[in-house]
Amino acid sequence: MSGCLIFSLLHSVPSLAAEKIVFRYGLFEQSVPVADIRNYGETQKASSDLQSFLNYLSPKEKQRFQDALKVKMSLDIAALDKLINTGMGKQILSFASQAIARRDQASIQALRSAIILGAKSPEGLGITSFLEAYPSSQLVVDVSKIQKLVGMANLSSGSADATPKDDVSSSPLGQIALQYQILAVQDKRFSGCLFGDSVSAELGNTLGNGTFNFGLNGLSTISLVEQLKNLIPTKVKCEKTIIAIGGNDAWYKISDELFTKNLQEAIALIRTMGTKEIFLIPAFYSTVAASLDPTVSAPLPKVEQINVLINKVAETEKVPVAAAGLAPLYDNNVLKENLTSDGDHLNAEGLKIYREALLQILGK
Repeated sequence: MSGCLIFSLLHSVPSLAAEKIVFRYGLFEQSVPVADIRNYGETQKASSDLQSFLNYLSPKEKQRFQDALKVKMSLDIAALDKLINTGMGKQILSFASQAIARRDQASIQALRSAIILGAKSPEGLGITSFLEAYPSSQLVVDVSKIQKLVGMANLSSGSADATPKDDVSSSPLGQIALQYQILAVQDKRFSGCLFGDSVSAELGNTLGNGTFNFGLNGLSTISLVEQLKNLIPTKVKCEKTIIAIGGNDAWYKISDELFTKNLQEAIALIRTMGTKEIFLIPAFYSTVAASLDPTVSAPLPKVEQINVLINKVAETEKVPVAAAGLAPLYDNNVLKENLTSDGDHLNAEGLKIYREALLQILGK
């Protein structure tokens, strides 16, 4: 599953499209029709073939797989094409191709083709559109190699004895995502821009024409400042900007002083991008259960403390905190159970509420 996610985050025209994906682990192989994966993503109903594979996953892994199937990225094709031709893009393709078993030596070319054609599909680039664009009747994935690659790419989740930290700027996926943004926004002007963490990133570019979502998984004010410093040379302009940050700062245990300093610096940098209006979004709360698990989320009191700081910075910088539209997500500053799949992120219904709140701010 993680291998599929790697490919989705990354011009030949294929003569075939993948009809099935084969998971290989040593002598064991499990074949699943791609059509079954699409149907599962749309209906959550698993065929017998897919169910036999899902039986090997934990309930949490199954939920993550379902959530991953819902991700459909609307990407700038020209920027994506440039990205996969950069040194970094070629490295990612070469890296991911190690988990693909082919009789020929065309793994990298096949990945390139599937990414570009998958991104050109009406629904955008996702796991299913990638698979349906893969230029072979089947995609054979070596699970043991995926596990090794995932560990090398720092994609594994934190553990109880490892303090989570901001590695957006140093991780391969963080670097490739930022490089895509740099290529996609060069010399462009947007009516609305959104900067945020994984909750915002889940929205994709669904805020309407003339907007851009700069959300990145794992983003805190530390990596936000770095992101802005990389974007400013592109001469991108944003008329309205929304900053939705803070949850990861609480999770990473960033000090009050550093958070305040970083947020003020981020606001100053955004003002150099021609922004006329800046809005702050309070840090997102999790469920009680998630807040008690240090590998998942920050303690609720720490998030509350971050939100106090956000209000103080807003007062100092004379920018509004747009909190009213998010109120339906919570009960007494606790994320509602029916609006999340993992206690920390929003499900489809939760994202709908969040998106509507953002559209109200942007006047769309």
